[in-house]
Amino acid sequence: MSGLSAFGWAVLASLCWGFAPLFEKVGLRGGIDPNIGVLVRTVGVLVGVLIILPTLPKLNVRFAEITPRNWFFLSMGGLLASVIGQLCFYHALQKGEVSKVVPIGASYQVLAFILGTVFFRESFTWSKMGGIVLVIAGVFLLR
Repeated sequence: MSGLSAFGWAVLASLCWGFAPLFEKVGLRGGIDPNIGVLVRTVGVLVGVLIILPTLPKLNVRFAEITPRNWFFLSMGGLLASVIGQLCFYHALQKGEVSKVVPIGASYQVLAFILGTVFFRESFTWSKMGGIVLVIAGVFLLR
């Protein structure tokens, strides 16, 4: 699987992220507090980490390669995506329809596009811009 292209990996991520809200919506039924839901969700993350640990040879060497700057930025990504973003998502998922909440929540692509072009000088193309316009239009249609 390591031979997959960026597109292939993105499709696999999309499949995972497409199925996950269905499990999470069912898990939030019965008045479960979304804050508790995020805590329980971390059990799945822990299990996943424990499964991949054996595939990481020389783990202590790999951790030593991570600079404090890398730790900070990776930790901030985890905090924003896996805690704060997930809390917001669970509150929305509990109150709304999966078919509306997920596409709107996934509109983070618009901000990622803007930040990528501004901070990383990634290319601006008309096809990318067309995709962003369609995402924005989709969000307005689902409102």
